[in-house]
Amino acid sequence: MPDRFAVWMTLVMTPLILGCAQIKSFTVAPSTICPGETVRVDWLTSGDAGNATLDSVPVLAGAGEVPEEGSRFFTPAQSTRFILKVPGVLKNAQREWDVQVAPEQSSRLLGGIAQCGGEPQSVSASFTIQREDSSTRIRAILITNSYPRSLSISKDGMEIDIPPNGTTDGFKNVSMIGTWIVRSPVGPDEACDNALRAVARRLTIKIQMACKE
Repeated sequence: MPDRFAVWMTLVMTPLILGCAQIKSFTVAPSTICPGETVRVDWLTSGDAGNATLDSVPVLAGAGEVPEEGSRFFTPAQSTRFILKVPGVLKNAQREWDVQVAPEQSSRLLGGIAQCGGEPQSVSASFTIQREDSSTRIRAILITNSYPRSLSISKDGMEIDIPPNGTTDGFKNVSMIGTWIVRSPVGPDEACDNALRAVARRLTIKIQMACKE
């Protein structure tokens, strides 16, 4: 009896599984590029209809019907959304991925959740920009500290202090890719909880950046 039930379940479930489209992987890298640069789109799908469709907004040459698995290269002139669609008998599958074409100069607020510790004590946070996230040509220009307390910025073995509400160009032309660490010292009469509340439990910096050759 158990064997008959297993066979019955297999017969029932198999059409349902086969009738549903699947997107097993879909990536576009890098996600932020400079004008004139190329992105690579990779995908792996499965569906009852055989082929998938790779669309873009705005429309780019090379978009359209694609095989279940593959990769293509595009050079967007402006920020673009890539849309992968896979038809299925019972259910379609769709995923989207945005690529930003950086302007000549732009600013971003970057940071992370703050933690308190160390000796001497400090409130710190870190964030990492991966190679698949950003073009290697995007470089830092100016970093702004918007807090009424000093910050210490570290990257690639460099460490620079920024006074309260101050700026630094000490990281000018440094690649955005990599790990950035932001610290703020805990005052001699200040508890960790108070220091964390003072930064709303997050540490952020405003980075002005540009595309460099």
